[in-house]
Amino acid sequence: MDVFDSAAGATATRLALPPHPSEPAPSGFPWVAMLAPAVGALVLWAVTGTAMVLVFAALGPIVALGSVLDGRRAARRLRRRSSADRARRLDELAIAIAEGHRAERDGAWRATPPTRHRIAVEGALDWREIRPEAVVLGRGPVASRLHVDGQALDDDDRAMLERARRLDDAPVLASLEGGVGLVGSPPLVRAAARAIVIQLAHRCRPGVVDLDLPPTPAWAWSAALPHRDAGGTHRVRFVEGPADRDPASVPGSAPLTVALATVVEELPAAIETVVVIENPQHASIEVRGTSAGRVAIVPELLGEPESAASARRLRQAAMREGLGSASARLPLRLDLGELVQPSIAPDDRSSLSAVVGVTATGPLVLDLAARGPHAIVAGTTGSGKSEFLLAWIAAMARCRAPDRVAFLLVDFKGGAAFEPVRELPHVTGIVTDLDESEAERAVISLRAELRHRESVLLVERVRDITDLPGETVLPRLVIVIDEFQAMIERFPDLGAVVADIAARGRSLGMHLVLASQRPNGVVREQVSANCPIRISLRVMHPADSAAIVGTDAAARLDADSPGRGMIDPGDGAVVEFHSARLDAGTLDSLRTAGRDVPRARRPWVDPLPTRVTTQMIRDCRRGWSDADEAAIALGLLDVPERQRHEPALWSPSRDGHLLVLGAPGSGRSTALAAVDRGALEQGIPTLRVHGSPSAQWDTLHDALSRVRANDRADGILLVDDLDLRFREWPDDYRQAAMSSLEAILREGRARGFAVAAAAGAAHRLPASIREAFAETALLRHPSRGELVHAGGAGELWRAGDRPGAGQWRGHRVQFVDEAGVADEPAPQVPPPPLVFAPGAWAIVARSARAMADAVRATGIEPIVLGSARDVEALAALA
Repeated sequence: MDVFDSAAGATATRLALPPHPSEPAPSGFPWVAMLAPAVGALVLWAVTGTAMVLVFAALGPIVALGSVLDGRRAARRLRRRSSADRARRLDELAIAIAEGHRAERDGAWRATPPTRHRIAVEGALDWREIRPEAVVLGRGPVASRLHVDGQALDDDDRAMLERARRLDDAPVLASLEGGVGLVGSPPLVRAAARAIVIQLAHRCRPGVVDLDLPPTPAWAWSAALPHRDAGGTHRVRFVEGPADRDPASVPGSAPLTVALATVVEELPAAIETVVVIENPQHASIEVRGTSAGRVAIVPELLGEPESAASARRLRQAAMREGLGSASARLPLRLDLGELVQPSIAPDDRSSLSAVVGVTATGPLVLDLAARGPHAIVAGTTGSGKSEFLLAWIAAMARCRAPDRVAFLLVDFKGGAAFEPVRELPHVTGIVTDLDESEAERAVISLRAELRHRESVLLVERVRDITDLPGETVLPRLVIVIDEFQAMIERFPDLGAVVADIAARGRSLGMHLVLASQRPNGVVREQVSANCPIRISLRVMHPADSAAIVGTDAAARLDADSPGRGMIDPGDGAVVEFHSARLDAGTLDSLRTAGRDVPRARRPWVDPLPTRVTTQMIRDCRRGWSDADEAAIALGLLDVPERQRHEPALWSPSRDGHLLVLGAPGSGRSTALAAVDRGALEQGIPTLRVHGSPSAQWDTLHDALSRVRANDRADGILLVDDLDLRFREWPDDYRQAAMSSLEAILREGRARGFAVAAAAGAAHRLPASIREAFAETALLRHPSRGELVHAGGAGELWRAGDRPGAGQWRGHRVQFVDEAGVADEPAPQVPPPPLVFAPGAWAIVARSARAMADAVRATGIEPIVLGSARDVEALAALA
């Protein structure tokens, strides 16, 4: 047992066997006590002469015999007491040995924790600048450092000393100096070898120890270890199979060797420690060249998944400390055409795997469908972030048709980043900050896309996009937003849309790739929680790197190596990588392959046309089940949240009076013309307030008479420039006209008579009239503030709106402009010729001299009274 030692560092403890009790000395026969009574009796007999005193002579033997018996009884009692005391002290010694063994065992396991403990317990990493010396092979009996002094005089003593020398269930160590051989079935010996590898990787710092592992698929899990090919001072070589057993064949210094074999005969002859593994719970170990025999142990084994997870964590720890040599093995430039993309079946919807770069251990594969569903990309200016996004997009499109994957690209740094892939049929559109309104429309439309996809899955009665039939056209939609931070700063409300997609996008096949220079603090927590794929190219601040990939390594990347970054591909293991770039050859091949391929469905509708015709309205209303057939179509509404254009319908009887507000030249007259044209199509009579003041007065009087004359008086009164229409009238007439209009507004709706009016500013209208209009259409206003003051939505304001464009019912609207000219002046109806019957006439006009000219044209010379002074002069002449 002495050849297998427990962990170094345990403190030796000395104990002692209790002494055996000594035998009491045998007592002699009490001759004096026996003879003294006889002598006394003889003396008395001689003196007294009485024979009776001779009886006392018999007491001597009796007393002597009693003394002998009493001495023997006392000796037996003393012997029993001494034996009980030693037994008690032996029990105490056994307890002391057990306590000493427990402390020794705990200390040994603390010094060399089991491999599973190193993996499971946080903080088990203990990298040191040491040469790998001994490894734990399992648990079993080892020589104890506990010493018990004393000589074994009986079996109990020998058993006690044997118990003290043997420490059970302790770590069994073996030195790597002479080599370690593992013998048994391949799965068992590989599991034991993995345990040794992980022990060394947790114990020795990368660059100190170099692990040379077999280049076979069984050892592929070890690719992430920072100790592999790290140029360490001490090399530990693992060999498997008969073809590579001789350590002497290795150039340079002889490495420490761990050999794997199925039988002992296959091990190199120089191997000293041999472990024969029979099953997961039993193995035997022996050291060649020693007198010690085989010792049974429970072998230390480790599964491949646990080993791979530990290797990834070790890699991440090495990256945090700047250790390992991954960067030296990465290329400085990599074209996408050099990478082999995975083979994807045409009908496969379950994967979006794409090779986008390389790591130190091979190609870097990202899969938004399997490891996503979403991703975050960080990178400062010049880090290669846009090139990485282009390469990722092209890699996904390279092996998939537009009916399987589509892209919506949002670029908030000018729009040039995604220009190379604009023509790919997979790209549904590129939204830029150069047209902020279009960007907002596109992102808002994505909520409608969620509903559209839910309806498709509902019709097909499936729960996930991967379960759709092959003939159903519903590609996975990858939404790539470059400079996500800028978009959220400009449109804070869009954060809720992105969060909605992040929460529901997985099963619906909608994926987000959010890129920003500093995503930390910009991406909402509920969004980042659904982004397991984390990429950080070079960033300026360690905190930004740590927030994305959990390490500050991305802040230490070389600025002269664009495309270099740190990535967590979705499995929690952060590795360094170098991104591919979209080269011209690959781009040309993608464009050629997609030349005759139908483009992917666009998830949002085009903006409203700058000019809407009656035919467009008819086409939009065709098949429109939600529309009121009796309503008047005024134009088109842009409804991005439903991914469609809808007819702007106004029902006078249902919706009430209509007021159109807008700056001069905004298309107010066009809007009223649309009302007039729509009313004509519906057979609704219209009255228009225009022409001379008398004509306008007659129109108002006619309209009021219709409203009051019948219970039902269908019709529409059109009033343009309502805020200025009666401004030049005398006060009495202006007030009378406004009173008539107010009466029409108040009484007309109940009788089916409506008013459609246009004005430049609502505040110039009396409150009673302004509040009588139930519907308000807002055309272009000089500023956002004036639009909001008029009751509009500031986010729908556009400084460059064309005539006829504005907002209505919370949506953008474009009114019908059949003539193609907005704000066309109302036709000036010439006044009827003046005809005078015989007699005297008095004519009242705003411009007396202009009316005088009209009278002269009839051949009559008028008397012009231009002022009250003229009237007084004429009266004096009379």
